[in-house]
Amino acid sequence: MSSQSTNDVILVTGGTGLVGSAIQHIIETEPVGSRFGKRLGETWIFASSKDADLRDREQTQKMFEKYKPTHVIHLGALVGGLFKNMKYKLTFLRENTLINDNVLHTAYENQVKKVISCLSTCVFPDKVTYPLDETKIHLGLPHESNFGYAHAKRMVDVANQ
Repeated sequence: MSSQSTNDVILVTGGTGLVGSAIQHIIETEPVGSRFGKRLGETWIFASSKDADLRDREQTQKMFEKYKPTHVIHLGALVGGLFKNMKYKLTFLRENTLINDNVLHTAYENQVKKVISCLSTCVFPDKVTYPLDETKIHLGLPHESNFGYAHAKRMVDVANQ
């Protein structure tokens, strides 16, 4: 990446989560214009659930109207531990499907130039040969422990095609 000036606004959903926080750390500590640093004039927004409930279409739209992103890194999700994922499979499926659909469709409606969506290793089939790559995502059912969450994440892959 060059140090050339830009007016891009990068919105990171799930910006305070594990991956979002790691990206924020890099953006804030790498020199501007360096390979991993932000470019001159670039604005990064690390959004959390305090900025908008992404399950709610109207709140999602208002957040996009407020920040006017040119690019989105979609990391936002309802997450939980092993037992919560197993106990509330339908909740994880439905709520993450809402989040993903709202973010992706709102990005489309607002003519966002590029959306990068982060999947999870749990999207891969329970029984799969290694090494893993994206061609193997839909070759079998995911592990039972992440069933709802994994299927919602798989639909991100489908929606992006």
